[in-house]
Amino acid sequence: MKRYFVFFTLSFIFFLSFSAFSEEIDFGDKSSKTLAAKAWDALKEKNFANVDAYVNECVKNYKNKALEQQATLRDFAPSEDVDSTWALNDVATCLYIKGLALKEQEKTEEAKKVFQDISTSLSFAQCWDPDKEAFWKVGEAAEDQIAIIEKGLDFGDYSSETLTGKAWAALGAGDNDAAIIYARKCIQLYSKEAKKMQKKLEGYASKEKAFDYWALNDVGTCYLIMGDAYLAKGDKQKAMEAYKILVEDYSYAQCWDPKGWFWKPAVSARGKINKIQSESGMMY
Repeated sequence: MKRYFVFFTLSFIFFLSFSAFSEEIDFGDKSSKTLAAKAWDALKEKNFANVDAYVNECVKNYKNKALEQQATLRDFAPSEDVDSTWALNDVATCLYIKGLALKEQEKTEEAKKVFQDISTSLSFAQCWDPDKEAFWKVGEAAEDQIAIIEKGLDFGDYSSETLTGKAWAALGAGDNDAAIIYARKCIQLYSKEAKKMQKKLEGYASKEKAFDYWALNDVGTCYLIMGDAYLAKGDKQKAMEAYKILVEDYSYAQCWDPKGWFWKPAVSARGKINKIQSESGMMY
């Protein structure tokens, strides 16, 4: 009888503890949007148990719908239609939050797997940034995290200036893969703005106004860096492709030399294209 009473008492205490823990998790209306918001808040508070709870609830309820929406897409939904892929966006965002939480807990292999799953299965997801008032691509952010884990890369503040500087530094250090990753990230984030700037020009901007075309300058420079990195890796085809895009789409880009002048990446690219053609017979 005494043994039964002890067992019952312990079971009752465990039940109360479990109930108290369950009551702490407030899923709100259980919509995917609410669960994603709560997961972000839990991550900020480093409440990793709650992150898991919110993410698991979102995945359990909406993963199938998210996969259905992903299957209908061949590219990212335009801004006016993003809400139509609500499940895809919120499930991928929740998984991205889970990956960040795992990384903060130094569970890097588990985090890497989560990021890889996003990149592979939910690649067209987008997440709204209220501060920038713009959507960002969850799959690309997941790939960034993989690069950070595998190569120890640091994208800094993600500005075009920072990314271009890091691409130059990596190229100078002989880390061609890192140079390509930094350059590609700058291109992903700023090519749209760079093309707008290119269209405004009918020739190279004056030295006084050149800094106004920051996106054009940095994206154009990053295509040159990318071409140089591929060339150093022995991949002349990809080098040619990068140089060609620079010459055709960002011809008025200028790169600032700290010694006090601008130089023209497209001119450099043309010279390198000519050299590759003369040495290998490759067509432009």
